[in-house]
Amino acid sequence: MNIRKRPGVLNVSDLHKMRQDDEDLWPISLADMMTLLLCFFLLIVAVSHVDLNRYERVADSMQKAMVTEKPAPKPKKAEPKPVVKKTTPPKPQPKPVEQPAMVRSKVSHTTLTSEPVAPLAQEKPKPEPTPAKPAAPTEQPKPAESVKAETKAPAPESERTGPTRKSLEDIRKELTAKLGLDTSAVEIVPRENGVELNLRGAAFFDLASAEIKPAALPLLRDIAATLSGTPYKVTVEGHTDNLPIESWLYPSNWELSSARASRVARFLIDGGVPRNHLRVEGLADTQPVAPNDDEAGRPIPENQAKNRRVVILVSPS
Repeated sequence: MNIRKRPGVLNVSDLHKMRQDDEDLWPISLADMMTLLLCFFLLIVAVSHVDLNRYERVADSMQKAMVTEKPAPKPKKAEPKPVVKKTTPPKPQPKPVEQPAMVRSKVSHTTLTSEPVAPLAQEKPKPEPTPAKPAAPTEQPKPAESVKAETKAPAPESERTGPTRKSLEDIRKELTAKLGLDTSAVEIVPRENGVELNLRGAAFFDLASAEIKPAALPLLRDIAATLSGTPYKVTVEGHTDNLPIESWLYPSNWELSSARASRVARFLIDGGVPRNHLRVEGLADTQPVAPNDDEAGRPIPENQAKNRRVVILVSPS
């Protein structure tokens, strides 16, 4: 019997052929999947290459931005307190002066009332005790003593504003006694009209950072305590080497040197140095102490370390 094939109906033989064709095509899809996985792993390897120095700089800059604005309001509270204490003593001065005036007025009233009532013989003993009462109290010289106290009060102010150039030598001796003769962190250089302090950059700051190291804070506290209340001009200069820097916080060495100098200046203000006597300068690599490169153009690491510094110059205003 001849069986006619209906349209749209598959025979068993056709199904076997289609199955064989599908079995031959599965390696192609597997190869495609493996190729995609290989590309994916290559992409992961390419992205995993990270510049650690760059990310460390970004982390340091974020920490600086979170910390630098906190100690600013401290000097405002410390300055006006001694002024208020000095102005308060003269206020109670008029009180002891008014009391004898009141006593005298009462005595005059009593004498008026006693005149018509008592005879003349009784009036004579009465004026004797009355003038003795206002004369006996020694309250009147007390205002004079307060006046003397007022004249003594402004003496500390004159001591603050009255040191001569000789006290610059005293400042240098005090700094030498506190900081010692070790120049690895701070070098004291005497000048004709002042004192110069060279703060080594390696002892106070990390590379490409304006955050003061914790180990250097005691040295800065000694410097601030010595310069507290000084009438002289204090100039803080920031210096760097010639290595270029490119970051979103410090685009160049100008910003880095200015940030380091301002950080030291703010620490000195918190330590009692008058802010109106301070001046901050960022000089980048324009004033090196030693050449950064040799004649062949190769860098000299030792000289570059010397050029990374912060200078505190104390001079007459």
